[in-house]
Amino acid sequence: MPSDPPVSRQNLIIGRALAILMVAFALGVVAILALRLTAWRGVSKTVPADTGLAEQCADLDATTLAAARRTTIAAADGFTLGAAETGSATAKTVVILRHGASQTICDWLPWAAQTSADTGARVLLFDRRGRGSSPGTPSLTKEPADLVAAATKERSAGVSEVVLVASSMGNSVVYAALPDLSPQPCAVVSISPVLLSGDSTGEVRGDALKKVVPNTWVAWETKNPPIVRDANAVIDAVDAAGGEAQTLDVETADHSRQLLSKHPEVATFVREGIASCH
Repeated sequence: MPSDPPVSRQNLIIGRALAILMVAFALGVVAILALRLTAWRGVSKTVPADTGLAEQCADLDATTLAAARRTTIAAADGFTLGAAETGSATAKTVVILRHGASQTICDWLPWAAQTSADTGARVLLFDRRGRGSSPGTPSLTKEPADLVAAATKERSAGVSEVVLVASSMGNSVVYAALPDLSPQPCAVVSISPVLLSGDSTGEVRGDALKKVVPNTWVAWETKNPPIVRDANAVIDAVDAAGGEAQTLDVETADHSRQLLSKHPEVATFVREGIASCH
């Protein structure tokens, strides 16, 4: 019976190389899945609303943490939202931020501290339901009412002017809430506007644009067609209401916090929008 032909040295080397490549590929897939799981856990992990900011935002520097104070917001349905604020407790202008879907107040505290230092305004941040320091059942559709509760709290504390700053999906919340805000905010500053959002509880239709304010500032990335569309929708709505939106388009695909942090002109534009209410 003839024996199998001997395996050549070249074929042996090729076989070993392929085996090494397959192992490397498998390890790469495992590493990617592990990173995604870590990121998901970081986003979904929550802490009680009264948790110290140094504990919740352990990665932030001591200077930023020293400039911030823990607070909470009581929603209309009794839900407690974890929040933080920067700037003087007696400031008459307050900036309320609505951040993007996967973010928490920890991501924005450095910006808030710098904004308070630059403008003299107090900045209020609060975590979305089911995120960060707002543990409980997530519900995107309740977020417009949560924003109204935050603004009401500030007005009752004697604030004269409210500025709403919205980033990414936070824009859907801001524009959906505007019809229920009284008095209206002094200004709205939109960063990378996303006007329609939703989750298992339903949709938030900021794209209806039922109410806009004359003093609206819009900054967006030009290499993201859906964002360009929504930015133009806001601008058109402001114009139709008799206002004149201030605009800044940047030739980039950077979105939300990246648009703000990587492009100094955007940071300046946002500060100017806030300062317009002093």
